[in-house]
Amino acid sequence: MVLEALGYGCRDSGLVFSLCAHLLACVVPVWRHGSEAQKQRYLPGLCDGSMIGAHAITEPGSGSDTFAMRTRAEPDGDGWRINGSKTFISNGPIADVAVVFAVTDPDKGFHGGLTAFLVERGMPGFSSGQKFEKLGLRTSPVGELVFEELRVPAEAVLGRVGGGAAVFATAMDWERCLLVASHIGTMERLLETSIAYARTRQQFGQAIGKFQAVAHKIADMKVQLEASRLLTYRAAWRLDHLRNASLDAAMAKLATSESLLRASLDAVQIHGGYGYMVEYEVERALRDAVGSTLYSGTSEMQRNIIARWLGL
Repeated sequence: MVLEALGYGCRDSGLVFSLCAHLLACVVPVWRHGSEAQKQRYLPGLCDGSMIGAHAITEPGSGSDTFAMRTRAEPDGDGWRINGSKTFISNGPIADVAVVFAVTDPDKGFHGGLTAFLVERGMPGFSSGQKFEKLGLRTSPVGELVFEELRVPAEAVLGRVGGGAAVFATAMDWERCLLVASHIGTMERLLETSIAYARTRQQFGQAIGKFQAVAHKIADMKVQLEASRLLTYRAAWRLDHLRNASLDAAMAKLATSESLLRASLDAVQIHGGYGYMVEYEVERALRDAVGSTLYSGTSEMQRNIIARWLGL
């Protein structure tokens, strides 16, 4: 409910996105999988905003294909030595702590061979690489993280050695369920903006909302908004009540992200030439919406997840 309200009231979708990446992909895994010592060390700062978190799994050669991960963590005395790099990491250029995934047993693959680590800025061997400029969400910093002979203690393991898949699944379930709640708020705002414009903009002697071509777009926006809201709230409920909410999370993420993109494009179309102008901020909503079908798993990946749950 809070994230939906934030998406509605905050026009800076990049800020909302960065907050969600921090909260859902870093804070939640620490809360759900961290040791008591890790919770005491990180959660106060992550919750009061004095620390910024990131989630680092994507690599230059492995986005959706996490099995192709090349970052390695090898035992080193009473700790681990990490080498590799991550890319497209939200909050990466400014993060104080990152949940970093590395292969610890290549023979076991993703399930059993992947481990999550808590890595802090300032550790020797940990650095930020290139910062990227994006089509949308421009106020959300995204960049590379580089690990060169980074040594971390055994206490840096989040969860258990080989349990990285479980940590990742938790982050993705929460992110896919709740990140899209902010999209619902954005869709609500776009709907209200489009209705107000359609009622006041005059063409051919009448408000453009009287034309069926415009009215139907707005009607579709309303249907997509309410359908997305129901899917999202059901998925969020199941996070608390079921052992696994992956199917519902994938459905909510798929439906809501694609509905947001359609609603944003329709809002620009309804506003016509004014919608293409920066001052109306409708074009900004469209640019920001494009990424929603890519991050947290592409729409194609969500359909694959749904198909697998259906036994296909």
